Amino acid sequence: MLVSAISMFRAISMQHDAGMAIMQTNQNNLSMLRASRAGEMSFNALHQQDVRNGVSAAKNGMMYQVASAWKKQCEAKIKQEMKQNKLNVIA
Repeated sequence: MLVSAISMFRAISMQHDAGMAIMQTNQNNLSMLRASRAGEMSFNALHQQDVRNGVSAAKNGMMYQVASAWKKQCEAKIKQEMKQNKLNVIA
């Protein structure tokens, strides 16, 4: 049961890390647009940065989904362990 709880906390941490990375990628997109000037930045550099941000957003979104599924699995395992062992959590 302790291992399942630790695993669930790790999944929650991973979920929060992925959510923070998604917010940072979105902030990076907005900063990139704000910093670009009409004639000063090449479109190729903007395109490359946009592709990197898109890949990062997709990766972080997938990591968030993996962490969410892992958390649900841990919650189910803890419920199953509590039914099998009939542990008194209050004690």
